[in-house]
Amino acid sequence: MASSIDLHPPIHWGQTASNVSLRIGLTDVKHPKVDINEGSIKFQANGCSGSRGEQLYTFEIELYEKIDTNASNYKINDREISVTLKKKKSDSNNNAWPRLTKASAKLPWLKADFDRMTFSEDESDDEQKKSMFNKNFNDDMYKSLRQDPRKSKAKGFLDHRTSWLLFYNLFQFMAYFWVFTRLTMYFITHGHLKNGYRVVENPIKICQALAILEIIHPLIGFTKGDWLTPLFQFLFRNLILFIVINFNRQIQTLPIVPYLLFVWSFVELFRYPYYGIRLLNIDNRIITWFRYTLWIILYPLGAFIEGLIIYKSLNHYHSTRYFSMALPNKLNFAFNFVLFLQIYLALMPFGLLHMMRYMWSQRTKALKKKTQ
Repeated sequence: MASSIDLHPPIHWGQTASNVSLRIGLTDVKHPKVDINEGSIKFQANGCSGSRGEQLYTFEIELYEKIDTNASNYKINDREISVTLKKKKSDSNNNAWPRLTKASAKLPWLKADFDRMTFSEDESDDEQKKSMFNKNFNDDMYKSLRQDPRKSKAKGFLDHRTSWLLFYNLFQFMAYFWVFTRLTMYFITHGHLKNGYRVVENPIKICQALAILEIIHPLIGFTKGDWLTPLFQFLFRNLILFIVINFNRQIQTLPIVPYLLFVWSFVELFRYPYYGIRLLNIDNRIITWFRYTLWIILYPLGAFIEGLIIYKSLNHYHSTRYFSMALPNKLNFAFNFVLFLQIYLALMPFGLLHMMRYMWSQRTKALKKKTQ
């Protein structure tokens, strides 16, 4: 019989004279169960860690000393779960815990966060942290932990990763802002959007081509979360832009294409800034609200326009036979591109419904956190 292996989330712990803090590194947390007892803490939740997809994570820690459960609490945010444990008052002056766990065994998924080890204002940070560990660690051990080259490398990697993601989100925001502004000015100047696609054709293609990075980022661990959702969005949008629209000169002249680009760009004007402020750990209620509210109107509207563009292009691809293959041929393979588009049209409502349900669950979770 195969046995299942429990997954443990990465945890960083710190302490003050009165509290112990835990940072549990999980995102997209679902169904959390946190039991804080006088001498232990139990945890179970579905979530994402690193490049993994959604998994079930659990742990149980027997604490070094007893705590006050009534004054202890936890909070779930976008990037982690924060747990605060209230220490019970001790008769001794030194209320520091030399470790989190009652047993001295080392847990690979539990690490000390030295930046969160503070006790009094009379001592410097280094003196505080060394005095806390002088029972179990000597100065050489303390220095080796403080100067761990792997931690320095990881921190540097995190900084480079964050800088790259900030640059990418800023670039995409500015590009979509340019598309939105250019189409707006074209409409104001001409009074219509006929041939408006020509004005923004290259910028919108660059934006949509670069969106492949949103699939690569979670795969290589640059971002936490699912890579399938951006994959589907990338494929569906590029099917419309690079194939259906790009190879149909007649549809390009119609105002319906700029209308679609208006919808796409307006959605991204709030999506990319939202990702940017999350990278900087900044909360902005306005951006968050627009990010998780505008889609309620714009997603169905965009899907309707996409469907209309495909429908109006069926005759063109039927007459030109672009991307279709008829038998006999060397590959002995037949493909009817018009039939493919018709099937795609029939399945679009189901895909839209799935995306709407997913975004609604994300909206509920994101806005609920803001009100807590």
